[in-house]
Amino acid sequence: MNFFSKYILLTAILIGLSLSGYMGKSFYEEETKAIEQDFHKDVDDKAAALERELLLNIEVLFAIKGLFDSSDEVSSAEFNRIAQSFLARHQDIQALEWAPKVLENQRLAYVDSRRAEFPDFEITEVGPQGMIRALDRDSYFPVSYVAPIAGNEVVLGFDLSSSDKRVETLEKARDLDQSVASPGISLLQYHSNQKGIRIFVPIYTGEPTTVFKRRDQLRGYVLGVYRIGDMFDSAIKRTLAHGIYFSLEDRTSNSDSSLYSNFPAALSLNSSQQTFAYEKSLTRFSGRQWTIVAVPSTGYVVERRGKLPYMIAIFGGLFVLLGASYIYAILRRSELIESEVEQRTHDLNEAKRKLEELSQTDGLTKIPNRRCFDETLQALWQKAIREESKIGLMMIDIDHFKLYNDTYGHLAGDQCLREVAQALSQTLNLNTDLVARYGGEEFVVLLPDTRDCLSPAKRCQYNIERLGLPHNSSLTSEFITVSIGVASISPTQDSDLVDLTTQADLALYEAKNSGRNRVCFFKPKPVDISTISHKENHKTCAVSHQ
Repeated sequence: MNFFSKYILLTAILIGLSLSGYMGKSFYEEETKAIEQDFHKDVDDKAAALERELLLNIEVLFAIKGLFDSSDEVSSAEFNRIAQSFLARHQDIQALEWAPKVLENQRLAYVDSRRAEFPDFEITEVGPQGMIRALDRDSYFPVSYVAPIAGNEVVLGFDLSSSDKRVETLEKARDLDQSVASPGISLLQYHSNQKGIRIFVPIYTGEPTTVFKRRDQLRGYVLGVYRIGDMFDSAIKRTLAHGIYFSLEDRTSNSDSSLYSNFPAALSLNSSQQTFAYEKSLTRFSGRQWTIVAVPSTGYVVERRGKLPYMIAIFGGLFVLLGASYIYAILRRSELIESEVEQRTHDLNEAKRKLEELSQTDGLTKIPNRRCFDETLQALWQKAIREESKIGLMMIDIDHFKLYNDTYGHLAGDQCLREVAQALSQTLNLNTDLVARYGGEEFVVLLPDTRDCLSPAKRCQYNIERLGLPHNSSLTSEFITVSIGVASISPTQDSDLVDLTTQADLALYEAKNSGRNRVCFFKPKPVDISTISHKENHKTCAVSHQ
């Protein structure tokens, strides 16, 4: 073999080795990307499971809120009965509690009433040496009911307003009429070594619609204490992937706070693990922003590493055809993996969409709920500003509904609400108008880009009376009737969204005070209140306010 042939051979070998090495390196990087995609998907699955667990736990509080909304006095036995049913299904709940608002001049009477059940009951707070009698203050929020009582005895009577930070959380929940979660807290007070959170849901007398009314009509708070570690573990068990280290962090404020971690104490991350480190922010809930920080274990990466890149690097020059077959197989495998990832992502998005739809639908009447109404009103308000159009609002209240419940029972009351909701939905244009249950026996109707809001309101009043639902205990009619308050605004950048609901509420108030079974329209300029009689005996009034 001459020098030239050797040179060509050596050159071919070098080129072949270089190509084999390059191909091996390329496949190694592609494999790394596939592992990274799998890892991100596994973490996303666990984040979605944790979000579902959080949502279910928050719904427990709103279920208990419904008990207090439906009754002026909830006994300890009633509270424990419903709380125990939830505790049996939610093992990550440390405690469910009720803390009423107690003024300073009511303290002695309140303590005496609770001592009938717990002789040593006292309103307490944390002192240097443990629990002490709470210092005097204008008002208290003592834990009056707690379930389970076993293991949580020390919490009974604890004043939630004894901490400035906790007071900020309570006031935020009160003013917004929303659930608000606390930062991570120590559960040593509950005899648990885990970190936890408290989620507060305000309870009011009636249905206040303004901040000032909410402050004045606040009855207390339903709250849940949750073990974050158990909540996280419960969510993780519902997913398949293992070998991942997690850290759950609260990033609501500028400073991060660690809530949970399964990182081994002596863990030292190598460069490969640091490359795969991934952060997933959860959907914001109850005013908190949680983030999952995940790192794969060495075993997680190793078990997903194949030998194919190394085989290509070593035998690529000799087995080109075999290498091509392997390339085809790997590409096919990558395509299947990507297809599976897309399908699972689609399934997750579909599940999330259905969950969001459920969260925006009233369970009893199957029409949009208060949350959906608030979001839609915000969007239509901005649209009306841009298009310089009008937006109308009807607030509808079933006349003497409490008497109806007392006479016919709550099952009949529920059926009445369903039929009224159906009648409203069939009366209006569902393509543009929004009918929603505002709470209790009250409904709202949004009328975007509508100049005549009075005619739809009269049709609603007429069609509901046409249902012919007997109401013998009504002081207004022998059938179910409604009072309707109507308001219409052409909003500008300087307008306040609250003005629309306030005006409609004032009109509804006037409709009730004027004898019920009528429609009252809010007018911005002073006019006389007039009553118009129709052959259907429906009534309409105009309300003037400056």
